[in-house]
Amino acid sequence: MNDTGKHNVTSKQMVLLTFVAQTGVSMITLPTVMSRAVGHDGWISVLLSGVLSIVIGVLMIHLLNRYKDKSIYDINKLIYGRIIGSCFNVLLIVFLFLAAANSVRAFSVFLEITILPTTPVYVISPFIMLPSIYMVGSGLKYVVRFKYVSCVSYLVSFLYLLLLWKDYNISFLMPVGEAGVLKILQNVRTGFFAFLGLEIIAFIYPEITDKENLMKWHAIAIGLSTIFSLMIVLSGTALFGENFLKVQNLPLFNIARVYKAPVLERLDLYLITVWFVVMGCSMRAYMMAAYYSLGKLFNLKDTRGMVLIFFIIYKF
Repeated sequence: MNDTGKHNVTSKQMVLLTFVAQTGVSMITLPTVMSRAVGHDGWISVLLSGVLSIVIGVLMIHLLNRYKDKSIYDINKLIYGRIIGSCFNVLLIVFLFLAAANSVRAFSVFLEITILPTTPVYVISPFIMLPSIYMVGSGLKYVVRFKYVSCVSYLVSFLYLLLLWKDYNISFLMPVGEAGVLKILQNVRTGFFAFLGLEIIAFIYPEITDKENLMKWHAIAIGLSTIFSLMIVLSGTALFGENFLKVQNLPLFNIARVYKAPVLERLDLYLITVWFVVMGCSMRAYMMAAYYSLGKLFNLKDTRGMVLIFFIIYKF
């Protein structure tokens, strides 16, 4: 299914794919999720989750490097045998489909809540998927290249958080560690879900051209995700306090409504629109991994027709 060069990417390009896959959708609700679990100490659990994710990511690359040019599917068959390995591979395919479906669902619901409140989700979803049909059919190389556009969205988000510095109430973050060590550690697994996306590299490992640099760049990617996640959780908590944060559904976009621009008026609409790009790139990472994996496992011919069939099946 893999045309020569169509899916080839570098370790540095994988940084952006991993970073966007981890932060694109999960950031929408992460401050509320962590506030409900750990209160104002949620950022500590997120930090520990990020450190754990880096360790897991490094161990994953170490395993992959032992089996040069083999994906996780090939490794499963080598370790567990053809039958058991194939069963594990099917489960991985199902995971990729569910992860992508969850991202599409989150994107659709967010659009419905923020901009198109009277439009049903089943009407919105096909239009969300149209750009993905084109890019997934073009190959991993082009899916990753388009993610450079999302850098603008992250830059805008970072600058916006800086604009709010006068609105942050540091007392909302005090006292540090009030939740207790045990509760903080128990909810490291809650924060860890924000770092799902670090595993995508295992599926497309054979397509990475400079594997000798992969461990370093993969650790950097997860480190950047950790920093960005901390910024969002800390900002949300410092702006709203843990009690108000607990009752919010979309804290990331409530943050976008805090700053009152003198000329632009509804600045939150611009920020929401900018984040659409990030969410689209995030869900497309899992779609690409699922499509690539199907071809890898079943030796499907990579054609435009096959891409269309994939998305039709995926939709239903």
